[in-house]
Amino acid sequence: MGRAARPRPAYPAIVFSQTPEAPKSDEYLLLGNPNRGAGEPILFVNPKDSDNIIVVAMATLNRLPTGEAPLGRGAPGGGGAAPANGGGRTPLRIKELSTPDGSLTEIAITRDGSKTWEFSEDNFRKILGKNRCSDSFAGAGPDGTLYMGCLAYLNRGGADYEQGYAPNGEAKYYHGGSAIAWSSDKGKTWSNPVWVHPALSPSLYDPRVHPVFEQASPWDRPFFVADASTGTIYISGTGPTYTVDPKTLPTAKIDPTLPSRGYAGYPPADVSRTRTYIRASHDQARTWGVIYPMDSDDYPGGRGGFTAGYGKLAVTYTSPKVPDRLGAQCPCTVFGTSGDDGKTFEYTLVPPLPPVAAQSTAAAAAGGGRGGGVGGGVMLGADPTKEGRFALARQSGQTMLINVTEDGGRTWLQPVVAARIPEGASFGHRAMKYSAKGALAMMWKATYADRTYDVWTSASRDGGKTFRTIRVSHAVSPPLILERGNFGLGDDLSSVDVDDRYVHVVWGDNRSGFQGTWYGRVPLDAY
Repeated sequence: MGRAARPRPAYPAIVFSQTPEAPKSDEYLLLGNPNRGAGEPILFVNPKDSDNIIVVAMATLNRLPTGEAPLGRGAPGGGGAAPANGGGRTPLRIKELSTPDGSLTEIAITRDGSKTWEFSEDNFRKILGKNRCSDSFAGAGPDGTLYMGCLAYLNRGGADYEQGYAPNGEAKYYHGGSAIAWSSDKGKTWSNPVWVHPALSPSLYDPRVHPVFEQASPWDRPFFVADASTGTIYISGTGPTYTVDPKTLPTAKIDPTLPSRGYAGYPPADVSRTRTYIRASHDQARTWGVIYPMDSDDYPGGRGGFTAGYGKLAVTYTSPKVPDRLGAQCPCTVFGTSGDDGKTFEYTLVPPLPPVAAQSTAAAAAGGGRGGGVGGGVMLGADPTKEGRFALARQSGQTMLINVTEDGGRTWLQPVVAARIPEGASFGHRAMKYSAKGALAMMWKATYADRTYDVWTSASRDGGKTFRTIRVSHAVSPPLILERGNFGLGDDLSSVDVDDRYVHVVWGDNRSGFQGTWYGRVPLDAY
């Protein structure tokens, strides 16, 4: 079911302000070292105790145990001199993925408001018997339960490669999937992991869909969302889905004489498309329901944002087409709500931005990469202080604009500028979050022409009417350092959270000479 949204009157004025260059933030390196960097960090503040914060990051070896760089600089997509062994990107990627513990999840916990931190790493690889604990994610429930998880995948060693691999070095069939653990004592102890989106498990999915169970699909890049009013938690996963009945497709030819067994990669675009799936738990991650897609065939989408509040799961994404009866020219921004964990959605269209903004939104959605879940091209947040209030952020040229709905998507207020970057710069990672008392905060990386970058925040303390901008990082980071940055792997997203006192941010930075996770915070009263 769908309907077009009716515009509502705009706020009296769009207000945007920049703070002086004097740092108002604290910031420092939190995770990572020269041998094993840390990137793609995610941060959550415990809503029951704001002094209790969890940060997780994917920590991947910068060099293989035998000395090679994980991706050959002379291989396709590399650059520089060819590796000494003469190999290309694919065999080195296979070697990296087959290295036990080549990628793990590092965990940082503070219980005194970031004065001190405790550090540990996942036990998923040991308990589940997997090589990797990648695409790390964290969460916090309204009852104070902390969560952490990752993609725990690849049976120990190179066993999963016996059935072939794609040109990108990914095994045809991985064993594992996304898994989660929880802590009821502020991160002092953790449960054993539980599977959320396990591989090769068609019975867990809505029978109306036909996911492609190849490579890390459809459990790629999990994100965590909690409904502050009900305690329901949601985890996403993304990957290709067949757009035709897979039984009608010819059987792939297997060539046992080839190391790849003739596997050419994901099915082509004429028989598949990317979809994001969401799975809900109503008992603090102990058990999980059916896995449903966030989009529909009438309102198709790939990656997008999602949130939850007052018993409603809400999603947003860019769609290439919508029903003709709506008279819309797409790409269109779709907003959907579900009261049954994603089994059914009611979709509406968000009023379009001006033409240049619509082009930017489409480009952001197309290039959102693995960070598209809650920190990609279209972002969404639920205000826990008011039922039906959601904030949606889209890029418009050199600005990020936020639309607010007060009635669950039936109508939308006019957009407000929440972030601006100078001409010649581009938006890198961005993320957005409401506090428990309704403050709205956003973070972003401003990336410059020479590929250097710094990190900024903005926050609204008046319901999204005005935003004030404050820089978090005290200096510009140099471009990626290949030899100490896993050759570009592991830096797909950054994260933000906000409590009664601070806006907290974590991001990947190279200022320490390697890719590490940096933590920063800004007093909320500075905005």
